[in-house]
Amino acid sequence: MLADRHPLRRRLHAIARRAREGHAPEEALAVVEREIERSAALARRRRETLPQPDFPAELPITARLEEIRSLIEHHQVVILCGETGSGKSTQLPKICLSLGRGVFGRIAHTQPRRIAARSLASRISS
Repeated sequence: MLADRHPLRRRLHAIARRAREGHAPEEALAVVEREIERSAALARRRRETLPQPDFPAELPITARLEEIRSLIEHHQVVILCGETGSGKSTQLPKICLSLGRGVFGRIAHTQPRRIAARSLASRISS
């Protein structure tokens, strides 16, 4: 999982440093190995249970679905502009989910106002 990568890497570096100083790393390595396997098992479970989102044909964003998927896959930042009601806010997180994003962490979506964020979250989750 994404949240586990940095702490586990730091622990492995600390174990390597202690091993260079003459300390036996076997027990500490076994603990880290179990943590890595736990994290990997969780990622496998999440990948296997990803929901398959549907994309309503009546939304304009659906007509450009494959183009948007390709852009998201190949670029770190994508700026998407469209008319109000075109499906940008509700469909983009679902597009990311269909690409396998969210397996190792979360898909974040921001809105400028709290009420808009809450109503959007309920629409996406349903």
